[in-house]
Amino acid sequence: MGWQRDMWNYHPSLPIKNMHMIEDITEMHGNMLLWSCLGSGAIGLPYLALEAEGAVEPRMRLYGYMNDREFCGECRKRGIRPFAVLWKAQLWEFAAEWNEDETQLLALNIHRDAGVKKGYVGMSELSVNRYPYVFPPIEQFFPQGLTDFKGDKVGDYLEEFKAVSLEGRNILARWLMAPEHDHKCYSACANKDSYLAYLKKETEMMIDANAGGLHIDEYDSQKHVFNNAGCFCPECVDKFRRYLKEKRISLPADAGELKEFDYRAYLLQKGYGDRDLVAGKGNQRWEIPLFREYARMQMDSIEYVVREVAEHAKAYARRQRDEEFPVSANLFNCYPHSWECKKHLDILAGEKTNISLRQDGWYQFAFGWLNGKECCFVEDPNQYVRDMAEDMKNGINDRFILFLLEPLAHGFHLAFPYGSWLQNQVKDALWPDLRMLKRLGPWLDEHEAAFPMNPAADLAVIYDWQSASENQWTKPPAGWQGVYGNGGLPEELGAEGAFAGDGEFDSFFRLLQKLSDRHILYRVIYESPDEQLCYERLSSFGMVLLPDAFAMRREDIKLLRNYQNGGGQVITVGQEPENGFRADRHFEEENMDALIKMLECREQEITAPEEDGYGIAWHDTGNGRALHIINYSYDSDSHRIRNLPELCFRLGKTWRLGCVSTFPENPLLEVSYRQQTLEVKNAGIYTIIELMDV
Repeated sequence: MGWQRDMWNYHPSLPIKNMHMIEDITEMHGNMLLWSCLGSGAIGLPYLALEAEGAVEPRMRLYGYMNDREFCGECRKRGIRPFAVLWKAQLWEFAAEWNEDETQLLALNIHRDAGVKKGYVGMSELSVNRYPYVFPPIEQFFPQGLTDFKGDKVGDYLEEFKAVSLEGRNILARWLMAPEHDHKCYSACANKDSYLAYLKKETEMMIDANAGGLHIDEYDSQKHVFNNAGCFCPECVDKFRRYLKEKRISLPADAGELKEFDYRAYLLQKGYGDRDLVAGKGNQRWEIPLFREYARMQMDSIEYVVREVAEHAKAYARRQRDEEFPVSANLFNCYPHSWECKKHLDILAGEKTNISLRQDGWYQFAFGWLNGKECCFVEDPNQYVRDMAEDMKNGINDRFILFLLEPLAHGFHLAFPYGSWLQNQVKDALWPDLRMLKRLGPWLDEHEAAFPMNPAADLAVIYDWQSASENQWTKPPAGWQGVYGNGGLPEELGAEGAFAGDGEFDSFFRLLQKLSDRHILYRVIYESPDEQLCYERLSSFGMVLLPDAFAMRREDIKLLRNYQNGGGQVITVGQEPENGFRADRHFEEENMDALIKMLECREQEITAPEEDGYGIAWHDTGNGRALHIINYSYDSDSHRIRNLPELCFRLGKTWRLGCVSTFPENPLLEVSYRQQTLEVKNAGIYTIIELMDV
C-alpha cells in the first residue's frame, strides 16, 4: 500500500508512488501489487481523475514521483501487475481549507490554518461541482447524469449512495477513520443500482489508467451495514418486496398486501427500532417477522455486485485494451458467505485475522478453501503484528520470517507487506526490513519446486459449508452483547463490525490445530454449493473426519455412505449430521484428544517426534517428497526463534536424500539419513529437506 512510516493510514487515496518503490518491488521479485493505486473514487470520480492523470510538480519529479497512470505503466514494463483498489464500503468527506475565491486548495485532511475559507471535499461536493476551479465536472464522467432506481436524476451522490438504519441513522465505516481527524467515511448501500453504475464507471477509469488488475475491497460491505441495523433505504425496501414475490414468501397476517408492503414502515409500526436489529441482539433478531429473509436478501446481493463489477471490468478491458483483466476481491478470513464470489475471481485475496505465532491448522483449512485457485492474502493487524513491527525496528526479523513462510509451507500465500496498514491502531504502517525481503524473494523463486502445493496425506477433514454457515449466523460467542451493549445508541452507527457476533465453527478449527500440533498429516476438503463433494474428491483417502457437520445435505450423506461401502472410514466429531448418518466411530467434542491419540497410531508416510515447538508440511513433488520444518521455538526474552536441538523422523519407505535448504542461512544445520530414519539437528526458522524416489 505504501503508507508512510509514523503516519496514520489514510483511506482511500493511497500515497503517491515513486521509482524507488518500483525498484524495491523488482528486487524483491514481486509480480503483483494488491491495494496499490487508483483508490480515490471513494472521494469522487473528479478526485480519481486527478490521481490517475494529474500533473506532477517538478519538485516531485526530482524524486521520481509519478501519477498513478505512470506508476501502472512502469510496473507493467517490469512484469509487475498493479491492482487498482475499488473500496466498495467507502464514501468520504474530508475537511478542507481554501483561499478566498476557492481557486486553491490549501489543506486537506491535515490542517494548518492556512485557508480563509473552510469546507469539505468529498462525495457530496464533487458530485455537485462545488469546486470547479480545482476538480473536473461530474458531467465529464456521467454526461447524461446518473439515475436512481425510479429513473430520477441523482443530485448529491452522498445522499443517494449512503446506507441508513431502520430509524434513519447514518452508518459509518468507523474502522477506516483516523482518530481526532475532521473526516467521515459513510458506509455505502451496495444494493443501489445507481451505486453499482458508479462503481462500474470507476473500474473503467482504472482500466483507462493502465491498471494491471482490479481488487474489490470490502466485498461484503452489506454485512457490516446489516450488523448496524441497515440498510433500510427506499431501494432496499423496494428490492425486498420484489424478493418476497420472487421467492413466494408469505407475509405475516398483519402485513397487508404484498404490492403495497413497506418492510421499514411495518417494523416501525410494530415498535421495532435500531436497538432490536444491531448484531449485539444475536439470535433474538431472528424472532422479528421476516428478518431472516431480509438478511438473506442482503447477503445474496453480495455475490450479485461482485459478479456485475467483475464481468463489467473484464468486458471493458477486452474492448479497450484487447487483453484479459484479472479481478480479485478481499474475501477477508474465508468466512462461509464468501463461497458464492470465488467463482467470479481470478485471484482470491483476503486478510488473515488473529495473527499469532502458530496457525498451521488454519492455513491447511485455507488451502482447502482455495480449491486450486491462486491466492494472495495480507495480515489483519492486531497486537501480535504490532509486536513484530517493533521487533523489526529493533533489527530482529525472526517472527516476521516465520509469519511469511509458515503459510507457504501449507500451500497458502501471505503477501510481502510494503507500508501495509495497521488499521490506525497506532500511528504507523507495517514496514519490514527490505534488505531481508530482497533476499527472501529470490530464495523463494530459486526453491519454487520445493513448494508444489500438493500435501501428501491419507486423512481428510471435511469442511461442511452448510453447517459452518448456520453456525456463523446462529451461534454467537457465549456472553457476547456487541459493541453497543444495553446502553443508548449514538447518533451515527457503524461501530459494530461486519463479523461481530459470528459463530466461529470452533470445533472444526480446534480439531485441525490439534492434528497439526501432533504432526498428523491431513488435507481439508472444502465443500460448498459451488464445490460439491464427489467420489473423486474422497477416493484417495483412507479415512475422513466430519467435525460438527450437523446440517450436512442428504446428497453428501449418501456420498459418504458409498465411500464407506468402498472401504473408507468416516469418523464424526462433535455434532453429528441430522440426516441419520451412521459413522464408523463418533467422538464427542470433549473427547477430541482421544481421537487424536487414536490417529497418532495410524501409519503415515512420515512419523514425527512428539516434541512441541515445531510443525511439518509433507508435499508430493512428483519425483519424491519435500519435508518442510517450521520452527515455533520463540524465546520471549531475546525475541528470537531458537534452533531445534534434534529431531528424528521415521519414514515409511526408502528415499534418497536430496537438496537441503534453509531461510535464513543456517550453517549449524546437520541432516543425516539412513535406514529410513531422518535425523535433523539445529533446524532454524525454516528448513526444507527434499527426498527423492529411489
